Amino acid sequence: MDSNEVMKFISGGRTDYIFNFLECEDWKERLFDGPVLLLQWLVYYNDTTAIRAILHAGGDLESIDINSELGNAAFFGHWKVCDLLINHGADPNAVIDKTGETPLHNALAKAGRPYFHYVVRLLLEKGAKPNVATIPGIETGAFMRDIRTCGETPLHRAAAYAGPETIKLMLDHGADKTIKDANGDTPLTWASRHLRPGKVLQLLAYGPHWISDKHVEVNISDHGAGWGNTMDWKLVGDYLPEE
Repeated sequence: MDSNEVMKFISGGRTDYIFNFLECEDWKERLFDGPVLLLQWLVYYNDTTAIRAILHAGGDLESIDINSELGNAAFFGHWKVCDLLINHGADPNAVIDKTGETPLHNALAKAGRPYFHYVVRLLLEKGAKPNVATIPGIETGAFMRDIRTCGETPLHRAAAYAGPETIKLMLDHGADKTIKDANGDTPLTWASRHLRPGKVLQLLAYGPHWISDKHVEVNISDHGAGWGNTMDWKLVGDYLPEE
């Protein structure tokens, strides 16, 4: 099996073929070949073992931009790859020049995926700054299409998509819940707009805004899904059938 065949398998997700790849005479040169580089596939498929195999065999990470790949790994939710890249020199505060987004922003662009908590935790523990704002009005790839940045911090995105554990972690690491985006909106605004549960709203409440423990108890629906919104119950009223 030549390196072309092996790379086809790896690009399709069979990253265990890395050992076949390392048996090819031209493997070091092939690290630099293709519109998507082999190491980029390994980042995409979250295979730290394959990346370490390349390093152990005498290869390096020179074929990729490790800061860009850290952002990609954060976006995919691959905390182990993030850890490896940071330990090999990637900057947890690397900024996308066009948008001002950081790996923390990338790790907070999806809802309902608890494993992103580990990415956020790792980045914060490695020194990621939680209050960096994006450059307003620039189209971002973090949401795939037709979305523009608005001067939001990672906490704004967390307010929309992350769980309360992640939001509390960010607050404990210095995230400022009073910072406003380019539209004058705080993380509490974002959480309210995205119909987050009372537990999230209470964490982000500030100044004149107050969320009661009763509201936390009753308002348990998230992103509008499921029963638990206080207004839903009030509209239904009590169960009083006619006898």
